[in-house]
Amino acid sequence: MDINRRAGEMTRLMVVDDEIEICDFVKNFFKERDFDVFTAYNGKEALTLAEMKRPNIILLDIKMPITDGLRTLKEFQKMNLGTKVIMVTAIEDNEKVEEAIRHGAIGYITKPISLDQLEQVVFSAAGRTKI
Repeated sequence: MDINRRAGEMTRLMVVDDEIEICDFVKNFFKERDFDVFTAYNGKEALTLAEMKRPNIILLDIKMPITDGLRTLKEFQKMNLGTKVIMVTAIEDNEKVEEAIRHGAIGYITKPISLDQLEQVVFSAAGRTKI
């Protein structure tokens, strides 16, 4: 079981992406799988929301306006939330992905998002198995 979760408590998942359609789609996908899902559309909003909601897992887009994903990831680490962060990227940029891993991301997925891969990565981070 996830150490940040008490028995019977839903896993809290925050989706951070400047594409509203992606946020809504991922939110609905994981709500159907018994996750407590909330969204932010930029890094600044995500930092405020993370402090209030204390997510167990964050799906964080790398390329966003206002505050990009790497800068946001570094701020999450300073907050010491104990949250598992999975980076989401549309660009194949190994340097940025490696930097994200160095700064605490547990992995990454690429856009366009494969639902099977997304589900597998998030369920693994949550310590859950697919039913």
